[in-house]
Amino acid sequence: MRRSSFAIFHLMAVVVILFGLITGPRLAIINHDFLAFLSPLLPQGAILSTHVLSGCVLTLIAIAFAFVSLRNPFYGTPSKFDKLINWFGYISIILAIITGWLLWLSPQSLGLIVHGICAAAIMVYLLLHGVKHIVYKGKRVLSVLIPRNALVLLSCCVALVYCSGLGVQYFMLTQHLRLEIAPLSEHSFLEIDGLGDEPEWSRAKPVTLTTFGGANFTDGSSEVEIKALSNHSETFFLIRWQDPTQSLSHLPLEKTAAGWQVQEDGFYRFDERTYYEDKFAIMLSTTCELGGDGTVHYGDTPLNDKPQNWHGKGYHASTDGRVRDLWHWKALRTNDMYLADDNFVGAAKKVALGERRYTAGYQADGKESGAYVMNWRWYSPDTVTPKRLPIPTAEETPNKVLDWFSSTVYTPQSDSAKIGEQLPSVLYRSNRFEGDRADVRARGRWQDGYWTLELVRKHQTNSALDVDLQSGVCMWVSAFDHAQIAHTRHHRAIQLRYML
Repeated sequence: MRRSSFAIFHLMAVVVILFGLITGPRLAIINHDFLAFLSPLLPQGAILSTHVLSGCVLTLIAIAFAFVSLRNPFYGTPSKFDKLINWFGYISIILAIITGWLLWLSPQSLGLIVHGICAAAIMVYLLLHGVKHIVYKGKRVLSVLIPRNALVLLSCCVALVYCSGLGVQYFMLTQHLRLEIAPLSEHSFLEIDGLGDEPEWSRAKPVTLTTFGGANFTDGSSEVEIKALSNHSETFFLIRWQDPTQSLSHLPLEKTAAGWQVQEDGFYRFDERTYYEDKFAIMLSTTCELGGDGTVHYGDTPLNDKPQNWHGKGYHASTDGRVRDLWHWKALRTNDMYLADDNFVGAAKKVALGERRYTAGYQADGKESGAYVMNWRWYSPDTVTPKRLPIPTAEETPNKVLDWFSSTVYTPQSDSAKIGEQLPSVLYRSNRFEGDRADVRARGRWQDGYWTLELVRKHQTNSALDVDLQSGVCMWVSAFDHAQIAHTRHHRAIQLRYML
């Protein structure tokens, strides 16, 4: 291999690796709070596709370099120190490529950890390798890095490799998981009870995938199994996922010497991970791009002219004018309604005056009536004033919901609770939603370390905020283990295929 050819491979690899190293830590902050100090230095926005593209291009460069080196090796005169450092770098890069592909094909928490360690090792390698050459070669290092007699060839190689990387990425995006939706007779009856014990479910072919990156799960991962059945008007889903604990607590109020206090461990920054219920979310879209179809925007302020988020993780929002459907089942707040909260991801909404938590494109469908509200007048991390208290003759329901008609308006005179007693934070105004927000019927049950959730929705709801259920629609799923936003995720979309 000629020196100019080696220099071209070297320069392309350096550029691509740098793109990976500046986007990777931003993605890692989602799971590792100790990296948050890097946030001001990192890019923001929908950067997952850039990170994946850099991995695809680096893979092609590595394959091409290995092929050329085997046929016509480059013979330099490196010192023993250079050889040691170079082999350290080669091994780190190869492992980063392998673990990156494994995270795409079958994500595991161990692979995520190894991938991060490899990235750190590559940073060390670049530092040692680069500083050594700068010290010894000074200004001449640029002429070695970018040989003038190879600029035309370099430009051609960059264009070829970049286009090839786009091709590989496009191929990846077409390799969806396929969920075959078995036909269901119009005379069959499936009860939405969270059991899934009807014989019809045995005919549904399951899709099983590992979701990763969630708080409180074992190793941050949860294996999810999905089945689906359909008649001519509705689609039924049966979902089962690992969750070691059943969590039905939601920010309970506790009486203290100073007054009522919200029990929280992160709620102030809207990232509660202790006093929260289990949840499950499903997003649907007519397209299947990376990063939840391009709706995930990483960082503190990833959207122009929009407020900074409190937790530094990012926002969900659509930037292409289309709506993605989002079903949000909540073990405490909606399960006894036999519903999943029908939401959507759309364009980032306007900032409301006095709004403390801005949610960008994540919004709820409209409703005609029915809702739950928080049982405090105004939130403070110190003390709060409850809206209502249980009627003394009513059965107490600590850590659960408080029904409007089983409670009375709070007054200091009627507050006879003792220090240490708890009060529900969720106040039901009615027993269920009505309208668009109630389009998805759902019921979940927890047993022996697993949640089982049944859902059903009409194929067409005639709502502009819903996605019609038909072949080609893609879905993504996320599990929450008593966490507000720290959910599991997966990169490969699940594409629906109706067998009717």
